[in-house]
Amino acid sequence: MRIAICGASGFIGTCISRDLVSGGHEVVRIGREHFKDSDSLLSSITSCEAIVNLCGAPIVKKWDESYKHELYVSRIETTRKLIKEISKLEKKPSLFISASAVGIYKNDLVHDDDSKLYGASYLALLTKDWETEASKVENLGIRSVIFRLGVVLGRDGGAMSGFRRTFKIGFGVVLGDGNQPFSWIHIDDVVDIFKRAIENKSMQGIYNLVAPESVTLKTFMKTFGKVLRKPIWFNIPKSIMKIKLAEGAEILLKGSFVIPTKLEKEGYNFKYCNLYMALKSLT
Repeated sequence: MRIAICGASGFIGTCISRDLVSGGHEVVRIGREHFKDSDSLLSSITSCEAIVNLCGAPIVKKWDESYKHELYVSRIETTRKLIKEISKLEKKPSLFISASAVGIYKNDLVHDDDSKLYGASYLALLTKDWETEASKVENLGIRSVIFRLGVVLGRDGGAMSGFRRTFKIGFGVVLGDGNQPFSWIHIDDVVDIFKRAIENKSMQGIYNLVAPESVTLKTFMKTFGKVLRKPIWFNIPKSIMKIKLAEGAEILLKGSFVIPTKLEKEGYNFKYCNLYMALKSLT
């Protein structure tokens, strides 16, 4: 199968691309340069049977107004451009998969895939707009799957890089009070579920892409410390986080408990349901 992956150079895109190629699929890697020229983008997606949209600037950075605009453009406008070019294709792909985020949900609550309790933060509003643009592909008669991703844990990138750095000084730290919900998923499960959506035509709609076990950030850091055999020594106050990351600190200081009800009902067996075992596999 010929599959286009937008954002293929990122951590998740690289892992998915590698797995698909090893499985015999042809992967077309689409980067930022393709979105600067509509003809180039159209040519790249021509004859693709599936398109995976992973575009988006990194979330964990300081959010000034300029960077908030970059977050918006890299998600909403790229998705809009992509679907515009898809609409021009004589033979359209049968599947469109778009990344999203659990940051869409209202904080401190429990959410399954059908939850409509959305937050009012910039991240939540951004994610809602992102999903709205992605869902427009359905008007073209294309099967659409939206994956709301939790924190992806992997050895070679993603959130683990930042968490691992804190332990390099000999001990770990907890951001804020540590009681914020932390919904996570192992990269191996992410790759498997994306591949499952490509191969299983019955998958459609919104899915929470998180492990069944939600924890707090404090529990996550203590578990990571246990795996690394290093202690947790202190908390970084919220005020310091806000100085460092401005509005972007919210994604680290707040969260919600998200459960993958739909995936479990459809029979998906997670490789990593237990946080300790997931972290152990990555060290």
